[in-house]
Amino acid sequence: MSPDHAHLEAALPGFSRARELLKAAGDSVGPLGFTGTKFDFYRFVNRFRLATCFEGMRLEGFTAETTAGYDALTRVFFAWSAFERYADLANDRPPFRALFAHHPRRHVRELAAHCRHLDPDGRLGEFLIMQSLLPVHETHLQRFREGHDFSVLTLAASIRHIFAHGILTAHPNGMPAENLSAIGRSLGNFLIHFIRSDFSRRLTLAERLADGAC
Repeated sequence: MSPDHAHLEAALPGFSRARELLKAAGDSVGPLGFTGTKFDFYRFVNRFRLATCFEGMRLEGFTAETTAGYDALTRVFFAWSAFERYADLANDRPPFRALFAHHPRRHVRELAAHCRHLDPDGRLGEFLIMQSLLPVHETHLQRFREGHDFSVLTLAASIRHIFAHGILTAHPNGMPAENLSAIGRSLGNFLIHFIRSDFSRRLTLAERLADGAC
């Protein structure tokens, strides 16, 4: 592995193998089941690295609890932005049925249950619905409140969108910042784990196919 790519390999294990695979395919990302160019792939990896390397921010004059809340919001922002780039590569759109077709459903159910446990009064969900900037987000947030587990991903999408363009703070609708922080960490960790897992699956399949063609 080239030391020039060690930082990207650390963020996305298998990156160096994927890079060699792309070179062997004439710089096509097709073997990985992706669309676009190799540069789209590299841009995604760098965006993903930002999400994986984010360790928090320093805020003068803020309590540790509030800072942790903003840390979590920022982590979700980075993680969802990277996920959107990954979904573009995979040529999938919400509700991302193709992307999650190979992912254990229990992981989604566990995430949904965890988020509901941390927001028993539905304060975060209510706030995101009231402040929703996109009708599709409002629809799926309501579905999540009604028990549809897979719509838990809309929490991440809405947090990212409202944090960037709206008025989301570390205490939405009076929710304790530590609860928001825990939800944000869980959403960010889920997205990072999913991307690494799905990328590993694609890379393994591509290498098997390449070996079979030799």
